[in-house]
Amino acid sequence: MTNSKTNKGTISLMGMYRNLITRLKALIITPRKEWEVIGREKMSFNEILGQFNLPLIGFYTAAVFVGYLLSQNGLNFEIALKKAVFTFSSYFFGLYIAYYILLKVMELFRQEVDKGMVFKLVAYPSVVMYLVGIVSALFPETFFIGYVINLYLVYLVWLGIGQTPTSTKEAHVWQTVLFSFVILTIPMLIEKLFVYISELSL
Repeated sequence: MTNSKTNKGTISLMGMYRNLITRLKALIITPRKEWEVIGREKMSFNEILGQFNLPLIGFYTAAVFVGYLLSQNGLNFEIALKKAVFTFSSYFFGLYIAYYILLKVMELFRQEVDKGMVFKLVAYPSVVMYLVGIVSALFPETFFIGYVINLYLVYLVWLGIGQTPTSTKEAHVWQTVLFSFVILTIPMLIEKLFVYISELSL
């Protein structure tokens, strides 16, 4: 019985990562078609978080930890762990804070709001930040390329908003700018806050 349960768990885990890689590849290669699929999906916040964002944030966190250790002359596990914790916390909480802010702004402007779609518009484009962060953490000399690649996040947001009932082109544009700005800046601001607080405690 134990072996059966273990095999089932392994297959389920392998299936989750296989789906994750498939979605990642589709968002990069055929994003317009993938957004059509995403728009039709009925997935809960927890399902999207558990099957997509959390594994990627976990990889990013591990890359920050390993990257810091490899880039330093001495192995300072304490600082590496602190940076990893800051990274995980910033992008995990940043996801929800960005979602909450955007939801409230949309309601403030009396836009038609689909909470599930708003979360998808935050969750899926965030993959660009995770991938850029992983590469930058492991290869610090490439960090400047990330600023350019992050523009792809804006493109993913643009395509995603195209799946919502946007009434005018103007609304499509300002919503794209708003979502992209909030998604990109909130995790960065949270991380800076954590660093500031940690320095105060020293």
